[in-house]
Amino acid sequence: MAYSFSASLLLFGVLLNPIVSAVQVFQCSPGTEPNLCIVNSLVYTPGQVPLPQVNRSDTVDHIHLRCSRYYYYTPWYYLSGKDLLKVYDAVLHSNVLRSPRSTTVINCHMRTLVMPPDLEVGNFFNNIVSVVETDPAQSYNIRYLDLSHNHLEDLKNLSVLVNLQTLKLEGNEIFEIKPETFAKMNNLSVLILGYNHIVKIDLKVLPKSLTTLSLIRNELTEIDFASVSFPALREVNLESNRLKALDVASVMRACPALQLLPIEYNPMPRGEAQRTIKELIRHNVTYYDDGDKVSGSNSSCDSYEFQIVQACFLDSETESSGSFLKAFVLILLSLFLFGVFGLSARWIWHEMRY
Repeated sequence: MAYSFSASLLLFGVLLNPIVSAVQVFQCSPGTEPNLCIVNSLVYTPGQVPLPQVNRSDTVDHIHLRCSRYYYYTPWYYLSGKDLLKVYDAVLHSNVLRSPRSTTVINCHMRTLVMPPDLEVGNFFNNIVSVVETDPAQSYNIRYLDLSHNHLEDLKNLSVLVNLQTLKLEGNEIFEIKPETFAKMNNLSVLILGYNHIVKIDLKVLPKSLTTLSLIRNELTEIDFASVSFPALREVNLESNRLKALDVASVMRACPALQLLPIEYNPMPRGEAQRTIKELIRHNVTYYDDGDKVSGSNSSCDSYEFQIVQACFLDSETESSGSFLKAFVLILLSLFLFGVFGLSARWIWHEMRY
């Protein structure tokens, strides 16, 4: 009887094993270009056995891993921690995807990027990447890297990516730029640092090869172009910071090829804003972003802004009074909540006594 039971268990295990160890095969659907294919809902965890497989043509060198339907349509899955793709590492890149030249991973809740040495184009937009792992002894081919809208704070591991030409870091948690970060990036032409928390930046630490620099919507109170030289720089975006003045003469000496310098939504005094715009016009430099303007529109600014030609600036007096009012309201609210808490505690103590 015991022998029969053991044999049954063995037979069950043999039958079950192919089911447990079955390899998941994902189809790579054709994209909009001949060399692009799209893989939906690829599930990968480091160390998993067996590895998933991707069925793709040898002519494909750009793979888009698409996870957005889980993000938008099944939020319970997105929030449960059962993420499809937490890590992009060497095993996924080489063994599963067969070393594509270009990879796109958007909206996949990815946390960690282990940079593959042979990847040339990487688009990892809108994940939750907080760590980019690199090896200082390794050389990397990456030329285009988009890490916008992630959770990056420290950029030190990016310093070895010396072949970068475009680096997008918009919408992260960056507070400062350390000197060593871009020291060896002599090929970098486009650097996007907008929508971060940068209060001060030393332009001397940035590559002279830059053609585009975006610092839109940071917390810059000043920016010094003296003693720097960016001969190829054509666009610098300084919109929506805290600048109260800008030395146009030093900007033009440092950036003789400058064509576009958006400076709207800074708290410049009216006279300073007028002087700055006049100087930029004299140098044929556009001071607002055409893409933000409706064609043929002459719309006015908001109530807390003033307009000069086609540019809106924050009214520094309104901003100060608004900040004071906000602080006053917060203090009143705190006092109210403290009073409610005190009365509640007193009522509970009174009830407990009786």
